[in-house]
Amino acid sequence: MSSLEDPVSRGVVRIGPAAAGYDAGSAGFWGSGFFVAPEWVVTCAHVVDKRVGAMEREPGGGVTVTTCDDERLEGEIAHVVTGHDLALVRVPGADFADCLWLSDRSAPTPAEVELYGWAQTSGAYGPEEFLSTKAMATGGRRGNAMWLQNSLVLRGCSGGPVVDTRYGSVIGVIRSQGQGDATVGRAESVTALRALCDQGAEAVWAEVVAAHDRHHLRRFEGSGDCWPRLHTRLAVRQGRQHSFDPRSRTQLYGLFADVEPPSGPGQVLHLVNGTSRRLLRSPQRIESNDPRNWREGSGLLYDPRERTEGAPAGRDLEQEAVVLYAAMVYGALRAPRDTPGAKKLRDWVETAANALETDVIREESLALLAGGDREDGGGGDGARTGPGDAAHDDVLVVIEPEVYGTHPWRVQLLDSDGGTTTVRHDEEGVPRTGLEAAVRQGLSEALARADAGQYLAAVDFLLPRALFDEPVDEWRSRLPRGDEPPSVHTLPIGRRRVVALRDQLRRRDGVTPEWNRAGRATHHGPLEAVPLCLDVPDWGHTAAAPEGEEAAYARLSVSTAGAAGVPLPVYCASTATGRGSRVLTRAFHAGHVAVLCRRTGEDGHDDCAEFHRRAAQLVRDAPTGSELRERVRLLRIVNADPDRDDRDTAWARHIVLIYDPPHRQAPDEPLHLPPL
Repeated sequence: MSSLEDPVSRGVVRIGPAAAGYDAGSAGFWGSGFFVAPEWVVTCAHVVDKRVGAMEREPGGGVTVTTCDDERLEGEIAHVVTGHDLALVRVPGADFADCLWLSDRSAPTPAEVELYGWAQTSGAYGPEEFLSTKAMATGGRRGNAMWLQNSLVLRGCSGGPVVDTRYGSVIGVIRSQGQGDATVGRAESVTALRALCDQGAEAVWAEVVAAHDRHHLRRFEGSGDCWPRLHTRLAVRQGRQHSFDPRSRTQLYGLFADVEPPSGPGQVLHLVNGTSRRLLRSPQRIESNDPRNWREGSGLLYDPRERTEGAPAGRDLEQEAVVLYAAMVYGALRAPRDTPGAKKLRDWVETAANALETDVIREESLALLAGGDREDGGGGDGARTGPGDAAHDDVLVVIEPEVYGTHPWRVQLLDSDGGTTTVRHDEEGVPRTGLEAAVRQGLSEALARADAGQYLAAVDFLLPRALFDEPVDEWRSRLPRGDEPPSVHTLPIGRRRVVALRDQLRRRDGVTPEWNRAGRATHHGPLEAVPLCLDVPDWGHTAAAPEGEEAAYARLSVSTAGAAGVPLPVYCASTATGRGSRVLTRAFHAGHVAVLCRRTGEDGHDDCAEFHRRAAQLVRDAPTGSELRERVRLLRIVNADPDRDDRDTAWARHIVLIYDPPHRQAPDEPLHLPPL
């Protein structure tokens, strides 16, 4: 018998129909599941399909959960994970449950695993038997399907755990036997449970993970056997020695459970990469993964599959990395820090830091604690200006020119040096009308990874000129769900975030000296509006002798060097086509970085003079390029109501901001948005 079989069996359950209800007369055994936290069972959605149908008509549809001791408990389906064959079942009162250990490692495969579940081996109405089998797990990264090689998955085992035998942790949930090959099964990675956060259930998943870690800490602090002690025995048996041992891990994760959770994966990755950059002296960043809690950030730092190359030979840096990271987490907590959970986390970091052999990391960890103790919170999101700091990311959506009716696209994270990491892409592309829907999932993932603490990522759209009229500021990274209350995540992105356009066409010439000079100047300000087309403010678009393109280029070139403020061209119509587009190209030749314009065509308005006058005031009131971007965002908010008729703001209803600094020059200062 495997050394894991007994402790696993105590947490694996059978799921069947509720004692009362329309399906009470059906077969009493539907499939398996397991306790991941007191009162919380994970299973497959298809196991509870009958009750899922009922749940749509009767919220809180019931099931029966039967433990290894044949105790029958009442459960209710709490959540079904959209896009994955997973469900969470709540079992009120089951605070006594034996819970399995949930992996904190985001890249756990390939791995030797054991599969556990209940099955009826002697017919559809025979008694259930607890079974285990060995397999090799592959795949499962980023919530994708996990494949179980050389496995035997019997009917009824669906919903049972896939346990990594090396580390003694659950890395997947058994789903089915593969079709066409009896030796290949399928499972859902446990990381797919993070999708609950994208369904508006962030608080639920945070509650489950916190309850999981508190449970294991309580068991460890007792005298009986528990998963952390099993992990220690596994490490000794396998000859593994790590400075961040199961004892330290259990204590730290229990403390993480009693402080506020991170604002999203971006905040966790920000602290993880700050730790990695300081400790390993390497520019390489951890970009993959989607950590949703503090414990998963720690897993990225001690997981050998994710460790950044460059660690000094012969040194085990696990404990140093985790201690420094935990100090950053403490610094990221919002003041006040006099809660019992925050105080205990601080005490753990201080004790662990003082025990480190590395003087520099000890001093930096203690300095982070001292900074976090300041009344101002030490920077608010994890030592923004302190030791080990890492710059924040923004998001870049690249849409290529149309090719045979479709636009290839990609969504990227954009770091402060101009480097990019692709999150999602489609090289075949979609028609213009399908772009928002196609980009949405990648945009949601990228924003979740870029937001950190108080920092809201900006979104730049690098577009072909023909798409400059596309209302990308009105796109949404998530759609509202049915009758659910409004969520900040379903707002049009241009109301919550800075959104600006970049131009595909100007990349053709590379970064010119004019562009570099104007980029630095616009970033620092002050700014002064100038007409993109000189005749338009006074004569509109019907001037008898409009300014020619060469004259416009000469004027815009002189203005970049001779004005008191940094000139910023303004145009009351579209720059996607026609004269606006042609003169915009000349403005870019002259080096201009920012342009204010509208989505309306040249024949669609008669308020040119007013637009230029009000835009000039807007530009004067914004001392820098970053401030201008924020003021445009606020204008979008006040113009969001279509019934609003405010002459002071209606002029900007279709406003477009082109803000296109050189890719690797004059990076924007971090944008700190006020609370909404």
